Amino acid sequence: MTARLLVKDAAGVTEHPAAELSELRDRSAWLDISDPNDGELQLIADELQLHPLALEDARERHERPKIDEYEGHYFIVFYALKHPEGGELELHELSIFVMKNALVTVHNGDCTERVAVEKRWRDGRIPTLGMLLHALLDEIVDRYFPVVDSYGDRVDALETAILEDTSGRAMRSSLGDLFIVKRDLLRLRKLVSPEREVLQVLARGDLGIFPRKEAVYFQDVFDHVVRVTDEIDTFRELVSNVVDADLAAVSNRLNEVMKRLTSIATILFVMTVVTGFFGQNFTTLIPYESPVLFWSVIGGTLAFCGALALYFRRQGWL
Repeated sequence: MTARLLVKDAAGVTEHPAAELSELRDRSAWLDISDPNDGELQLIADELQLHPLALEDARERHERPKIDEYEGHYFIVFYALKHPEGGELELHELSIFVMKNALVTVHNGDCTERVAVEKRWRDGRIPTLGMLLHALLDEIVDRYFPVVDSYGDRVDALETAILEDTSGRAMRSSLGDLFIVKRDLLRLRKLVSPEREVLQVLARGDLGIFPRKEAVYFQDVFDHVVRVTDEIDTFRELVSNVVDADLAAVSNRLNEVMKRLTSIATILFVMTVVTGFFGQNFTTLIPYESPVLFWSVIGGTLAFCGALALYFRRQGWL
């Protein structure tokens, strides 16, 4: 476990050992815990009197984004996203304990959003813990946009590839990629939607821990999440439209093939009728010995088939 305790006072922000947290309860403190184990997390929970249910949620990963109220503190689950860059979408869960004079963040692995916010906290640009929580959530949500936009770019590229693919060879791979994008967008939608509820609670100032004048800042983050949700819905609809266009293109190509096969079958049908008629074994009706009849039948059949082929070609079937 890596624990970093940043304490803010009149002189600025200083870093202290996590064990000194109990001695610094009268000052604004930010405790960031990375890759915690159960024993160490339990010690911190005992020191801060965290509720066992909140502690259990912090231990168990893959929780739904939420905000829970307990005696003396609130527990928030939020998610950061990593830009896929053509790979799998990565979700990083962040558990946040919010108290009057302390903010505790718990996560696994690196949290790049924390680094950016910590710099502003140290520089004095974030005056209070309420604004620190806002800055952290705002930094996380702002990084949603390039992730969502990357999916929009992928959908546009796949749509272009499908429309320009006249042979249909690349359509199978493009269709598979589209379903991957659709799956990831659905995951994002399920993730972002409950985060709106979290931010609504913060924007209403229901916590009672921070001054109400700071609640308006969470409204701005809420608006950003709404924009992200709208973009996700737009791209999901676009994916569905591209899939429909893909299937329509397949159907059109199949129709073209059927036209050609039908035209060829019609031409061959004429030849089949003629050869079937003159292939009868009745010599009394048809003078088979006549060379004039033979060449007339051959010429007439070829001429009629040629006329059909010319007609079908003018119709665009051949």
